[in-house]
Amino acid sequence: MTLQEKLADFKAQFESGGPPYNTPKALIETFHRATEDLRRSGLAERALKTGDRAPIFTLKKEGNAISSAELLAKGPLVITFFRGHW
Repeated sequence: MTLQEKLADFKAQFESGGPPYNTPKALIETFHRATEDLRRSGLAERALKTGDRAPIFTLKKEGNAISSAELLAKGPLVITFFRGHW
């Protein structure tokens, strides 16, 4: 089974409202509405694509600034986005 097939299967199970997810129909409708709002906003088209260079940025960690330019000077830089676990 390809990844796309696995994702489609998961989506169908999740949206069925049945076990093991038991997702309420109202929540699924909220997800669909939010996804459509995002599509209409045009943000996805403006997002960086695979192979694009991210802009230089600086983040603060415990009061200390960390620059992507400084990290890149030491070698390749991998960035991940962790939205949290809740």
